[in-house]
Amino acid sequence: MSKKVNIIVTQPPYGKEDAFSAVPMAASQVAAGNEASLIFVSGGVHSIVRGQKTGYGDLAVWFKDVPSVESEIIKNIELVSFFALDRDIAKRGINDSEIIDGIKKISLDELTDKILEADVNMVF
Repeated sequence: MSKKVNIIVTQPPYGKEDAFSAVPMAASQVAAGNEASLIFVSGGVHSIVRGQKTGYGDLAVWFKDVPSVESEIIKNIELVSFFALDRDIAKRGINDSEIIDGIKKISLDELTDKILEADVNMVF
């Protein structure tokens, strides 16, 4: 039986790998026959800004081919439903023109509904 799964990302894309790890987690839920939504809130909304450069910490690590969160989102945009909380986007000064295509903005009420309707909610 198919389940509705929300993966909520609260952390920004740099310093931790939560945002990066959440995308394949959502895709794995789709592969398992579930309906997956990935929702960016709080600092996690920084993950939806297009054109970011990867790289922080040890330079030796970054000389390798490290994919960006954006490339993971784009690779999975047809499988997973991507959302971001509108008030957190506005609070951080992110313009609509900066947002990766295919990510839908939702209100706090819509987020609440998604959480209540889901069978599983995971927070990264």
